[in-house]
Amino acid sequence: MVSEIPLRVSAVFTRNKVKAAPVIISKKNSKNIIRALIVNSGNANACNGKYGITDAKKVMEAVSTETGAAAGNIFICSTGVIGERLNVPLIERAVPELVKTADKSGFHDFAKSIKTTDTFTKTASSDVTLNGVKYRIIGTAKGSGMIMPNMATMLAFIFSDIPLKKETADEMFKDCVEKSFNSITVDGDTSTNDTAAFFYPDASGRPEKGADADYKKIKNALFKVCLELAEMIVKDGEGATKFIKITVMNAHTESGAKKTALTVANSPLFKTMLTGEDLNWGRIMAAVGRSSVPLEPEKIDIYINDKLIVQNSSVYKGLSKSEEKTVLSPKEIDFKIDLKCGKKKWTVLTCNLTKEYIDINASYRS
Repeated sequence: MVSEIPLRVSAVFTRNKVKAAPVIISKKNSKNIIRALIVNSGNANACNGKYGITDAKKVMEAVSTETGAAAGNIFICSTGVIGERLNVPLIERAVPELVKTADKSGFHDFAKSIKTTDTFTKTASSDVTLNGVKYRIIGTAKGSGMIMPNMATMLAFIFSDIPLKKETADEMFKDCVEKSFNSITVDGDTSTNDTAAFFYPDASGRPEKGADADYKKIKNALFKVCLELAEMIVKDGEGATKFIKITVMNAHTESGAKKTALTVANSPLFKTMLTGEDLNWGRIMAAVGRSSVPLEPEKIDIYINDKLIVQNSSVYKGLSKSEEKTVLSPKEIDFKIDLKCGKKKWTVLTCNLTKEYIDINASYRS
């Protein structure tokens, strides 16, 4: 991506203590004006010691030569295998043609090029009208396995022509990410390369954060794009055949609700229960109980697609045998876990675990 105008970027990065070289560089450069973005798939450029930074800088030098953008004004990301050196000459040879052929209709090609084990290209967009002027927010993401962002292998890039003040956009984007990309899990693994970035023209003035109507419009549109991309990542989970929404409600705190939902979502027993369509709801109760969140163990209700399954932590007798056999058969399933001890809630998105996930990851390098 090459920009004809100076851009600002609001970005969040992996909290994994083992960080890939491009994460270290882009985190530093995110404070600067951005004129170009380069992404490679197939190689994470992580755990390569001093060579990781050196190789990333060589790639950035190639971009700088072709675009005129200084190294400090380039955002760089990588995704793929960890622990193998980047093939810098291959990228250096490709950069001139990439820059030469860059045009405004190339977004789909960009989105397609960043895939690894993804089975489809993930894009989303939303329009915003401010004072009679129509603006657009458009984004793409990649991710299918090693997904539980903590700010998968996840990369997300969102672009807009809305002029924004960086402080305002930083807060807006962080909030949107927390309830979208940071509320999904495929396999509970947080990558060394997770990055989500929002690019936009710089503005010294409006809209300001808070109650401003424009701020709310922009944030709603931005969240819509983030959530659509996050949902696509989960639906494309490696080997997944079911899309699962887990809402923990009436918890003491939002953080407690989120922690409980993630504990259930990451349970291999829960995820294989979904694959076998076997209503072994005790696995959900066990996961809720080990989440270490304050709760009252005798009060828990569980709903599956609005059917009451568990009432006050015991089986609900109103479910027929035929309903027991079919309640987990849909491709999209909505779980609600009511802790009945507070007023806060959180929703996490996940998928089931199948033999195909094992097949993909047992031979990922070979």
